Amino acid sequence: MTQRFRIDAGQLVPEERQNPSPLAGRSGTYALMPTSPDLLVFSRGPCEGGAIAPPRVVLTGDASGFPLSDLMAFLSQSRWSGIIRVHAPGGERSVTFRDGEVRGASSDDPADRLGELLVRLGYVDRAQVEAALKGQPPSKVGRALVEKGLLQAHDLFKCVTHQVSEIFHAIVLCREGSFFLIDQPVDEKAGHTLQLSTQSLLMDSIRKIDEMAHFRKRIPHGRLYVARKRPSDGKLEEEEDRVLGMLDGRRTILELGHAARLGEFDITKVVFRLLEGGFAAVTDKPLLVPAQPGPTGPGLAQAQPVAKAAAAPAVVDVRPVARVFNFIFREIRDEVAKQGMDREFIAAANAALVGQALSASPVLEGLSFVADGSLPEAKLMEGFERHRALLGSEPQASFRQALSDVMFFLLFQAGELLESRADEDLARRVKELLATLEAS
Repeated sequence: MTQRFRIDAGQLVPEERQNPSPLAGRSGTYALMPTSPDLLVFSRGPCEGGAIAPPRVVLTGDASGFPLSDLMAFLSQSRWSGIIRVHAPGGERSVTFRDGEVRGASSDDPADRLGELLVRLGYVDRAQVEAALKGQPPSKVGRALVEKGLLQAHDLFKCVTHQVSEIFHAIVLCREGSFFLIDQPVDEKAGHTLQLSTQSLLMDSIRKIDEMAHFRKRIPHGRLYVARKRPSDGKLEEEEDRVLGMLDGRRTILELGHAARLGEFDITKVVFRLLEGGFAAVTDKPLLVPAQPGPTGPGLAQAQPVAKAAAAPAVVDVRPVARVFNFIFREIRDEVAKQGMDREFIAAANAALVGQALSASPVLEGLSFVADGSLPEAKLMEGFERHRALLGSEPQASFRQALSDVMFFLLFQAGELLESRADEDLARRVKELLATLEAS
């Protein structure tokens, strides 16, 4: 438990008496260092050295005087494991790292709660969230909604991933308060159900900061109403067409985001593009008569680029990667089968694949899990060869990342069904199997 102190008339007073005192063993003379109003730092002089066992704060500072994006980049490059916690006027947020990658996040800001995010993105309404919370802790709201049939398992995974990304983004944006780097063992169960690339999140956060500043020059806030000026010309992106078809002049940008299941940044970006193209206009008052719908969306034919002839690609054998991941998939399915939930588990996983909720990689198109929990190897190989040109300069790494994304969804889904001991044992076995890929 954190010991809290109060500064009263210049005196440092503990709010609760503890025996032994948390200051026991700290005898000596200390200098008070100049810091921001939210942080007190005492430095003993002369220094005596020494260390304590984790958890312990190994770095702290003023968020207004040090860019947290630089700290995040350092944590990624050094493959650090532990927690970064930020105390700011908007609340306390933290991100958990394992080997430099983001494995989870938490926040005490009500806007960051999963239930709020599900409502904001339009997956459920507030009444459904409140009903799911009855008799359940807030941490179980997602699973409760899935069990009631109000939310798909892959949509829950997508929203949890989005939640972690948003908390990470809020920390990078933070310009006030204090940050703490805490050397603390990362719980195995909490650390394996999600893995997000810190570098990708960081690049996305920095991009969002720059882009939102650009958007705000024309869209100062999300409470403006949006009306359609002209129909689609068939050249818009699918998401832009979808939002354009929803414009009636009676919904604000934020309300459009709810309806389109897009966060504030994403819906602002889409509306900005529609404004730039002359397809829409914004106003501070709603239209009394809704705009007439125009032809939009996927129904319009769009010209497809003609692929240029390319040299024959070098031979890359990804079968060993596919076989290791299929072994992992079967291990996960077998553990769930012990609970008698394997059929539902496979059905939810296949629904996620069909909806392309697990990965944007084209190698997974048209695939589905078979009864033993694996993906058909022949079809995987066929998909890899067919779409290899779209997988970048390192197609094998892209292929592995796609299967890794699938694996983390399955682990996330299994973690909601298994007892803690079984879940931890499964995580250990999966880690050992992944190590065989690193060794090869």
